[in-house]
Amino acid sequence: MTTGALICIPLVLTLVTLPGLAGDTLQPAVKETRGFHPDAPYTTAETFSKAIGSRAVMLDSPNVCILAPKTREQAAAIVLPYLVRAYDELYQIVGVHTKYKMLVYAYPKGTPGVRGGTSGCVIKYTDENLDLASQSEWKQHRVPHVSGYIEEMAHNFVHAARAEFGWEMIGWSISVKVCQKVAPNPIHQRQVVETQHNQDQTYQRYMAAGQTFPADLRGDQADRLHAYLLRKCEQQYGPKFWPDFFAEVRKQQAAFSVPEAQGESRGLDVRYRLTVECFDRLPGLTFKKLLDQSGISTTVALQSLKPTQSGWNRKLR
Repeated sequence: MTTGALICIPLVLTLVTLPGLAGDTLQPAVKETRGFHPDAPYTTAETFSKAIGSRAVMLDSPNVCILAPKTREQAAAIVLPYLVRAYDELYQIVGVHTKYKMLVYAYPKGTPGVRGGTSGCVIKYTDENLDLASQSEWKQHRVPHVSGYIEEMAHNFVHAARAEFGWEMIGWSISVKVCQKVAPNPIHQRQVVETQHNQDQTYQRYMAAGQTFPADLRGDQADRLHAYLLRKCEQQYGPKFWPDFFAEVRKQQAAFSVPEAQGESRGLDVRYRLTVECFDRLPGLTFKKLLDQSGISTTVALQSLKPTQSGWNRKLR
């Protein structure tokens, strides 16, 4: 086994303060003391080298870091600036930082148990995402495929804000906006259009069936309904929909932080109810009425209905 490390800092960000709504203050765009999650297993090139059995590199920035095999260094250096900009764009929407510094692992292809996903601001992917030569987006448009990374980052931002709606549909929705801004290309755009078309069809079928989720769709696809409603609200409200929503969330941080709102299970319904109230305060949306008309609870989170378990009645309230 060969170990070693190369630390590359591709850019330095400056401290800026973004304007919020009246009486609402955002955190600085870059924190001076940003740490990784205390349970992150590898935080240096040396430790990651030992884990993967080959030389690794660490590419760093104030808010996002990539640990990858040395053989993927050039690709990681191309991808990191996209993630840095995506972090900044997500921050401008959400207005709070992720709880920890974002740490992206690029494990060698075939590493057991690595299938994507995020927890505690740690993103685990294989280095296939850094195989630019095999990506149509890169080959045709010279833009790396980063939508997965950006979506995982977005989920961490939403988690930091404590908002809760439709499993991960807030994170998915804002990640689409950010990806279209920082890494636009026709291939990703077609994928988004197809996904939104499926959401539209699912909502139409659901309503036509008396607000009963289609029996031929898996329960974990029920959040298509939430994604559909969020998109329609954004279209109605305009470009400030997401920043204005998160401004309302920030105003309610005391409520989101009470003991009964904590935890991934016990506090789900509390956070969901608070989130719905924040949407409902946006002028002109009457969000609670929209949910009620769509047969979706205004107080019970989707997860609490257990749609992935047998016996679910395929209702959303």
